[in-house]
Amino acid sequence: MPNETVLIVDDDPDVLHNTKEALSRAGYRVLTAVDGSAARQISRDEHPDVILLDVDMPVTSGFEVCKSIKSDASLKHIPIIFLDEKPATEDVVAGFEIGAHDYMAKPYVKEELVARVGAAARFKVTQDRLRHKNARLEALAKHVRAAVQHYEQPAGQGTGNYEEVEEESGKAMVRLTRRELEILQLLARGLNNDVISRQLYISPTTTRNHIQNILGKLGVHSKLEAVAYAVRAGYVDFVG
Repeated sequence: MPNETVLIVDDDPDVLHNTKEALSRAGYRVLTAVDGSAARQISRDEHPDVILLDVDMPVTSGFEVCKSIKSDASLKHIPIIFLDEKPATEDVVAGFEIGAHDYMAKPYVKEELVARVGAAARFKVTQDRLRHKNARLEALAKHVRAAVQHYEQPAGQGTGNYEEVEEESGKAMVRLTRRELEILQLLARGLNNDVISRQLYISPTTTRNHIQNILGKLGVHSKLEAVAYAVRAGYVDFVG
């Protein structure tokens, strides 16, 4: 059963009631608004997962409401499905051009409406996950670049050998085992200890011990410093 929130915006009380009933039965949390002003306020307060928006409303049209929502950085990723009585082709095109996710004619078939809302909700979930992942990668890239910029160790050249890696660092030779290098590469991808343990089929304790060995061998005090060192030394390729 879905648990996403849907905002229905329509000045027709019958459409509002029937649409809310259909989506509530499908498991959605449903909010309603009868005009553009209320729709914008509820969107800012509740951040719904999908908005069903009537095109023909008094005072402010659905198109204007859509433009307003899409201009708000905190709301622009919410999929909007337009509802329109006998829409002309130019109206449908205009709706998509201003950012609509979908466009439906009224009266609609309830099963089709629920299916389209479900597709829009799944699209938003996927996009939210991608944005979250990209934000984490960008943050990691920023920290690694900063650490590399200020790191004082001289940059050597890794051999790329997965069994053992050596790098000349002053008078010391740094030797990483194959397993240690694998873990260092996974750290460079932003993975945490639990994920690394599952991916390499080793216990969390073993993972922690390997990481401590890596820090000791590289002469650093944190995983971030270890990743920065590895990037400079050529042990791993980091793509920000």
